[in-house]
Amino acid sequence: MEFGRKYRIGRFVVLKYNRVLRRSEVAELRNQMGIPMDERKKLQRAQLPYIKVYAMSGIWAVEFCCNTSMYRLIEQWIAGSRDEDLTSLAHMFNMMITDTMVTGDAEFLADKAKAMKALMERQKAAAVSDEEDKAVLDELEADENAKAAIVDMAGRIREGGGS
Repeated sequence: MEFGRKYRIGRFVVLKYNRVLRRSEVAELRNQMGIPMDERKKLQRAQLPYIKVYAMSGIWAVEFCCNTSMYRLIEQWIAGSRDEDLTSLAHMFNMMITDTMVTGDAEFLADKAKAMKALMERQKAAAVSDEEDKAVLDELEADENAKAAIVDMAGRIREGGGS
């Protein structure tokens, strides 16, 4: 997906863009990453890639940050541009808007809760292969390496060494 380009998927528009984080969001992110306080003082505000999905009518929208599975799914399916993937995305967006705008009655909500519980049970029962486990561990290691690089870069900046 290209940044700034709008993709029409059914009755929805998908846009990938960079969003400047608010000071509180940056602080929370740095807390999660474990960046030391003295290093944080030298860091600049950050931008993160987001994907925004909105109804062409303007009545509904949702955003996904780059660290979510939905972001990766949407990006992969649009980048692939296969008709069946784009049709599946349109159906998924229709389900999302329906799910957020139709409250239903007590029976509907109970059925929805049962369906969610059944989904979670199926996912829990699915065994994770060694290959999938290794991929998760590799991703975690890459994240830790990225965090270490940021801390190292902040330290060099503080010492006046630049990048």
